[in-house]
This record gives sequence, C-alpha cells and structure tokens, in this order.
Amino acid sequence: MTLNSPAPRQPSIPFARSWRRRCLAWLLGLAGALATATPGQAAEALLVSYGILERSIPIADLERFATTGELTTQLQIYRRQLQITDDQLSQIREVLVTPASISAVGVAQFLYTEQGILLLEQVSRVVQTPVRQANVQALRGALILAAADPETGFTLLNVLKTYPTVAIRIDLAEGLAIAQEINQAILQSEAAFEQVQTLARQQAEANPVDVGALLQLIESERRYGIDLIQVVVPGLPRPALLYLPQVQPGGPPVPPGGFPLVVISHGLGGTRDSYSYLAEYLVTGGIAVATLEHPGSNDQQLYALLAGQSDAVVQDEEFLRRPRDVSLTLNALENLSRNPSVIQNQLDLSRVGVVGQSFGGYTALALAGASFDLARLAAACPPGTLSFNPSLLLQCQALRLGNPGNSLVDPRVRSIFVMNPVGSVLFGPTGYSQLDLPVMVVAGTADTVAPAFPEQIEPFSWLTTPDRYLLLISRGTHFSTIGDVVAGDQPLPIPPDIIGLRPELVWAYMQVLGLAYFKLTLEGDQRFRPALQAAFANAIQTDPYELSLISPLPIAPAAPPSDPAFEGDDPPAAPLAP
Repeated sequence: MTLNSPAPRQPSIPFARSWRRRCLAWLLGLAGALATATPGQAAEALLVSYGILERSIPIADLERFATTGELTTQLQIYRRQLQITDDQLSQIREVLVTPASISAVGVAQFLYTEQGILLLEQVSRVVQTPVRQANVQALRGALILAAADPETGFTLLNVLKTYPTVAIRIDLAEGLAIAQEINQAILQSEAAFEQVQTLARQQAEANPVDVGALLQLIESERRYGIDLIQVVVPGLPRPALLYLPQVQPGGPPVPPGGFPLVVISHGLGGTRDSYSYLAEYLVTGGIAVATLEHPGSNDQQLYALLAGQSDAVVQDEEFLRRPRDVSLTLNALENLSRNPSVIQNQLDLSRVGVVGQSFGGYTALALAGASFDLARLAAACPPGTLSFNPSLLLQCQALRLGNPGNSLVDPRVRSIFVMNPVGSVLFGPTGYSQLDLPVMVVAGTADTVAPAFPEQIEPFSWLTTPDRYLLLISRGTHFSTIGDVVAGDQPLPIPPDIIGLRPELVWAYMQVLGLAYFKLTLEGDQRFRPALQAAFANAIQTDPYELSLISPLPIAPAAPPSDPAFEGDDPPAAPLAP
C-alpha cells in the first residue's frame, strides 16, 4: 500500500455544511413522504399552514414543476415571497423527484418495527390530514404505495400524490421548529469539528515527526504471510475466520508467547468479511485477527426483516448477545491455542484488542468496561422529535433490558479501536469514564447515522484513560470504513454519495493507523507512538480527506454559533473445532 504525500489542506466545514444540509433536505423530504397513505383517493393539494395563515398549493403544480421545471403563476408568487434562489429551486426539484432504491416490502417491514412506528409518530407532528389530525396508518400506507409504483418508485412527489385524503396539511411552524433543532445540532457539530481540527493543527506544529521513517517502520513490520482458518465457535451458527500470521522463510518466528489477537466486530447488517481489508493488513504485521459474525444483527437479519421474516431491525437482546459472541470466540480460540491443534501456542490471549464499527463500536465499548446509564437513557428515550442522531432509535431499545452490570466485560480485552461507535446516551459520561484501557475513536464529519459530535467527539471528552485518541475524518461517512459496501454486498444497496468519495483511501488510513495503534497498545512497542500523533496523520492525508488526530481532547461540548439561519485470498480450509 502506498500513501500519497501530504495533500493541500481542504476546507472541511463548508463541505460538511453543504453535505449535511442536503441530507437534511432528504430527511425532511422523507419525513414528508412518510406522512402518507392507504389506497383510495389521491391528494390534490398541499395545505401549508403557519398559525392562522394558510396557503394551498395544487399538487398538480408541484408535479408540473418537478417534471418540466416550470413554475405556475401561483408558485412564482410563492417563490418571490420566500425569496427562493435558483440553486434552492433546483434543490427542491431534486428532492421532489429523486427516487430512493427500496422495495415496497422493505418499506412496509421497517414501518412496522418499533423504530418505524416512532418515526411515523414524530413526522405526524408536521404532516397531518386537512382537519389537523395525525394519521399514522395513512402515513405508512402512502409510503408503501409510493415504493410499490413500478414507474416512478419512492419519490417525495409520488408520496404526496398517493396521500389518501383530498389534501395534505403541513404545519409549517412545527416543521420549522424541527428544522431549527436539527440546524442547531448541525451548527454545534461544525463548531466542534473546527475545534478538533484547530487543536490537531496546533499539536502537529508543536510535535513534528519523521513521517518517512514512520512509514518505513510500519512497512518493515509486514513480514508475515496469511494462514486463513475457519474456527467453529460453540454458540455461533457460522465459524469465525482466524487470520493467523504465517512465518515466511527468513522472516521472524512465532513470538515466544504467541501472537497478540484482534477481534473485529461488524456493524448492523455486516458480515465476518466486512473488514477483511483490515484483517489482512494487520496479520501481515504480526497480529492475529479473528472476524466473527453476529447472527442477530448481520446481513441475514436485515434480509429477514425485508422479507417479512422478522418484525424488528434487531431484537433487544442483541445488546447482550453481541459482547458475549466475542467472548465465545475468545473462549474457542483460547481452548485451541492451549491444546493440541494447528494453532497451539500461537495466540497470546492476554493481549487482545477489539475493532468495532457502529453497533460493533458499542460491542467493543461494552467489552472494555463501559457501563449502562439507564437513567440517562430513560431521559432521552423515546426521542421527542425528528432527531439529528438516528442512532438513538437503536440505543433506546436497550432501555427494556435492565442493567447488565459488568457481565458484558471481558478482562482479556486490553485495547479497543472503534469506528463510528454508538453509545452516547446508553453509556453516558459515567459509562465512558469506566474505561481504563487504550481507546482509539474514529469519527467522520459526514456521518448522518451516528453523527460525530454527539456519538464520538463529546463521548471522547468523557474518557479518562490516559491512552486515548480521536481521529476525525473530514468528509468521512458512516460507511467509509466498511470494506464490502462498494461491491454492493448489502441487503440495502448504499448509494455512492452516501458511502463517500474513494473509500479505499479511508481503508488505507485504518490499516496504517490500526497497525501502529495495536503495535503500541498490545505489544508495547514505543517506536509506534509518534505514528499516533497529529503530525503523522496530517502528513499521510490525501485529498479529499483531511485527518485530524488528537490526544487527549480537553474541550467541553461546543456551543453553536449565533447564526440560526436554516438553508435548505485462498478459500478457508474445513472448519476447525475447538
């Protein structure tokens, strides 16, 4: 792998604002779309009310505008009154007609889940029947009908057209209040991004490093081959994959105590292969890697949901099962390493790290000792309005479980590397402060699933462990680090715009920084510490991404700016049993 020389610094905040506002427009557009219907008559008008004021817009006028770009006389009047620019008009047209690639069955199944029902209830604050009544059934039905349309599919315009009453009422005051809340969250996030980026620049200037020597050091460690082994884990339906360093002629031998081990926990809808790019890189550097599959939250679980074979995105118990899946995998590997087998004496289970992304990030945090804060969770759940942080819909499920105490902690875990983790309200400051081992947190400024400020930056400020690192990837999305999304190996295809530009660059960052991190935290090799400093991350960044790496983070939650304006290899061998 080759990392390019330092690229000119790119201004990340304007991009983040533009990207997030476009996503916000999609969110509000989708919210409007969710406000629709059951079979029957079609809506003919959009009633926009603001207090005692009300305007009626024929949906036929919107359809004409969406199809031809022409504004009727009435729409021209509204445009002048609202001072809508050409660019904003173009964005509105795009939101009206851009389809979402999702099946009617998938839509129906999601809207009957707990998260779907909650979303419908939130949207009903804004989108109502002509007599100002919410109708969740109408919302659900219209969305399903729009997704089932073989010609135009699920577009906002199509949803408006299939609403089952003569008109659709939009409570503009309520909608603007929600938009303002979301916009304030965006401004708060951008202020935090700028603060992290400024601090990283200061640290880079104050602590320069020899980048060439560090890259040479990291590459010099990659002297092993890859032995891929399937390991049967009692309690898991699918074998884990063990990437075992393979000694090469003239290369280093197996360490006296065995190789340190890293376990990778995928996110919701992932598989054991989602991070093969990272596993293959780490193993060539002398770190064994095990990738497992969480059966209650893998791709098959999402397929089951979309096919009508499951009534939940994940079951509540998955919050307990996931950490235990990792512990079961460690038990199986420990048994094999201690007894006669092809991997006997080759693993050091006293030096274990965990990599987790998204829901896998939660898994790693729980294993490492983060405790539940049920009082904080209860105060935040259910979200009272459309949230800028969709991951809350997942975290709130844990409220029904009670407090597992320290039963999810695995003392063999000595270091964690979490990418886009969720757990802000589930763990809270109390839970995060329980962590006393090295932690690397990776966040993306363009993450709209687990937004960087509430889910990574602020929780990072709650950490008290001395070895803590925050890597902020400008333009990084929730999917940038996932290795199988580009190939389309997902139950729901993810559009390239949502994945982000050139994700292979982000993979390269995860490889280099991940190897350096585990060399330091699991092997105690201090030569790698400079590779976890701001100057090194700054030097290896490549357009379009800016990397800001800091440790620690001495900031309080950022206050938003005052401007409140809202703009729109070989196959594995036969399974190895423990």
